Amino acid sequence: MAGCPLTGNGAHPRATHDLAVQPDLGPLDAFRLEDGENARSFVGYMKNFFTSMLGALVALIIFTGGGLLLFIGFIGAIAAMSGENKPVAMERGSYLVFNLDANITDAPPRVDFSALTNDNRPETLQLRSVTRALRAAAKDDRIAGVLLTGSLSSGGYGNGYAALKEVRNALEDFKAAGKPVKAYLTFADKKDYYLASVANDLVLDPYGMILLPGLASEPMFYAGAFEKFGIGIQVTRVGKYKSYVEPFTRKNMSPENREEVQKLLDDVWGSLVADIAQSRGLTPVALQATVDAEGLVRAEVAKAAKLVDRIAYRDEVIDELKAKTGRKGAKETFKQISLAAYAKIAPDRMDTSKHGVTPTRGQNIALVYAEGAIVDGEGQPDDIGGTKFARELRQLRQNDSIKAIVLRVNSPGGSATASEAIQREIRLTRKVKPVIVSMGSYAASGGYWISAYGDRIFAEPTTITGSIGVFGIQFDVQKLANNLGFTFDSVKTG
Repeated sequence: MAGCPLTGNGAHPRATHDLAVQPDLGPLDAFRLEDGENARSFVGYMKNFFTSMLGALVALIIFTGGGLLLFIGFIGAIAAMSGENKPVAMERGSYLVFNLDANITDAPPRVDFSALTNDNRPETLQLRSVTRALRAAAKDDRIAGVLLTGSLSSGGYGNGYAALKEVRNALEDFKAAGKPVKAYLTFADKKDYYLASVANDLVLDPYGMILLPGLASEPMFYAGAFEKFGIGIQVTRVGKYKSYVEPFTRKNMSPENREEVQKLLDDVWGSLVADIAQSRGLTPVALQATVDAEGLVRAEVAKAAKLVDRIAYRDEVIDELKAKTGRKGAKETFKQISLAAYAKIAPDRMDTSKHGVTPTRGQNIALVYAEGAIVDGEGQPDDIGGTKFARELRQLRQNDSIKAIVLRVNSPGGSATASEAIQREIRLTRKVKPVIVSMGSYAASGGYWISAYGDRIFAEPTTITGSIGVFGIQFDVQKLANNLGFTFDSVKTG
């Protein structure tokens, strides 16, 4: 027994042997049992495999089908939004409804994907589409009148006073054609009232109000805070009226800045007051007296001051329009078409040959929009990228079918480098074809820079232009950082 190995627990080897053969199975029976277990394991494995594969296949089919349906819906939504050729129903004797709850921009609006999410954001209308639609409606015997309602929703560089001046002129032309312009206001600010004051019949809600304070500018100055926190400012500036840097270097306005801002506000406000007073049959002095006395003009005061013609509820105005359009007492509303829908079918847009204009092949005029801040490189969709814009101008210059370029500028300026790149292309283009510049609400700084070399330059009375000069700003935060416990060290060449 001494030569026999022991198990790990010190037991005799026979105990291990007895445990191993306890089932008392022969070699063949043991083989058959093991073979059956393997078979059952294989069947279970294959069952799980096919179940998983089937689930993955079903998920793939659902994902692919859902993606396809989403893609089709996406394309359909884009087609519905762009829908230039979609027929628009309009009955004779309809009113053109101009919903002011919109942002009126110079450049054509991009595709608005908010329709896919049912997001009720304000509509974006192109200025040119608005004015052309209004002038076309003045000659369209299917349009009985115009109704203005809502309140402007400004965004970016839209709804500027120069743009609204052009819309107002188009409304004046509509009224001069002998058709009524009605307006219904609830809470109207300066821009809303500026447009609505054209109306033959201007109605204000009994609990409505006209917000008509004057114009003001109140910049914030940071120099005191920078001194307190230890932030240094290094400024390079050319042009004493180039006031952009003043909030970083001063605690109040410089005499030059105050002078230019006062002159700007006086000019714009004077133009607004003169236009409104003329439309309402008032003198500018009388209108200014009401503004100075009230600021927030309530309905009764507005009527007494002749700012509005009457006071009425919305349902009363709708009932009047139903009667005028032949639907008195009907459950459906008055005959109408929205300005956005009408702009797509306006006669002046659909067929220019009816107005004695015949397009000539190879005799095209390019209309180019420069709207937004001027930046280096390609820029974002809302920017004027210097590289991209200069490239587009170069392509137009080299295109022999383009006989002239109209450049519409609505920009506060931006990068001097990008502005110079654009201006360089304009100077080169002038050598081979005319460049006409039309200034919108803004053509300041770099916006004026790219406009200056036009063969002819047009502007509105309320266009904000000029701001000649350049500047550079650099911040020094080392003292602030040291006060907070940050330190710096460096290794450099040269």
